[in-house]
Amino acid sequence: MDGLRNLFDTLIEYHWSSIEMGEFTVLNACEDPLSVLVAIVLSQNTNDVNSTRAYRSLAQRVGCPMKPESILEMSVEELAEVIRVSGMHHIKARTIVNLVKSVSVEELVKLDPLELRSRLLAIRGIGYKTADVFLLMYRKFPVFPIDTHIRRVLTRYGVVRRGDSYEAIRRTVENYLPEDPDYLTRAHLSLIKHGRAVCRARKPLCEMCPVSSWCAKIV
Repeated sequence: MDGLRNLFDTLIEYHWSSIEMGEFTVLNACEDPLSVLVAIVLSQNTNDVNSTRAYRSLAQRVGCPMKPESILEMSVEELAEVIRVSGMHHIKARTIVNLVKSVSVEELVKLDPLELRSRLLAIRGIGYKTADVFLLMYRKFPVFPIDTHIRRVLTRYGVVRRGDSYEAIRRTVENYLPEDPDYLTRAHLSLIKHGRAVCRARKPLCEMCPVSSWCAKIV
C-alpha cells in the first residue's frame, strides 16, 4: 500500500495551495465547537455554496460563537426556515436541536475523542462523516473522514471496493497514513477537491489527473 501514501502526497501537492475557504463551509465557521459542528451538519448532502449561506444566515440570527440557548429559543420550524437554503432543512433543523440537547459545549471540548464520537453517533442525524470531520477539524484527533468524493477517488484508484463500508474504508486509509491531524486535514480537503474538480462522478478529467498513470480507473 505504498501507493496509497503516494496518492495522498501527490494530491495534496497538486491541490492544497489552490484550496480557498469558500470551498468548504467548515472553514467559514466561527472557531467555537458548536459553530463548527453546526456548519458540518449544514454541509450534509448539499454544495458548500448553499451550506455556507445557511450557516451565515443562522450565525446572523443566533450570534457567533453559537450558544445552545440561542438556538433553542427558536422552534424547529423557525430554525428550518433560517437554514432553508441548505436543503433538507427540516431534517437538519431537527438534527441541530437534538445535538444541542444531547451534548454540551463543554463536552464537545473536553470529552475523550472516542467517547465523544460514540455520543455524537447516538444522535439522530449525526453519521460517521459528520462526527469524524468534527473530531479532525476541531479536536485535532487523527481520524480520516470519508465522503462521497473520497470514496469515489479511492474506488477508481483501486484502493477500496465499491460497497465497502465507511468504517472499512476509513481503517484502510488510516493504516497507511501518519497519525498527524494537520496532514490528515490537508489530505481530506485535497481529495475532496480532486473528486469535485478532476475525478468527477461524470466525465472525469483523467487527462488532467496527476495520478492517472497509476490509477486502475475502476468505474
